[in-house]
Amino acid sequence: MADAAMHMYSAAIDALPDAHDPEYPHRAGIILAGLRKLSGSLSEAAGRSRVTPSVIVALSGVRHRYDELMETAAHGPGATLGQRLYVARGRAKLSTKEAANGVGLRKDLIEAVEAEEPATEEETSRIKDLIAALGG
Repeated sequence: MADAAMHMYSAAIDALPDAHDPEYPHRAGIILAGLRKLSGSLSEAAGRSRVTPSVIVALSGVRHRYDELMETAAHGPGATLGQRLYVARGRAKLSTKEAANGVGLRKDLIEAVEAEEPATEEETSRIKDLIAALGG
């Protein structure tokens, strides 16, 4: 099942227009949301006591494609705050908790922003400061 889903997402990623195309941010966002859900399901399955290597391999593959797509999206003209934060934090090798602590925010807020949930103006300002400090 995971293989079929990943094949579908891989085909959708391969069919994306150039990152500078006006349609790119919207289409990439839809794929990223789907990959987050698939990753969550596989992560939950991987946490069980009787997991198979195929689940771990599938989870690794989903995370790899997610990271690649986030990296491309974060450098496009329509990059979202969440995409930019995810990539800057990943490059800095910071956990969501470490990033949150660094700017006085909650871990769940960082995770929510990276999943394209809205933030207040104050939170957005702090996150932008963090991205800038991390060289993003």
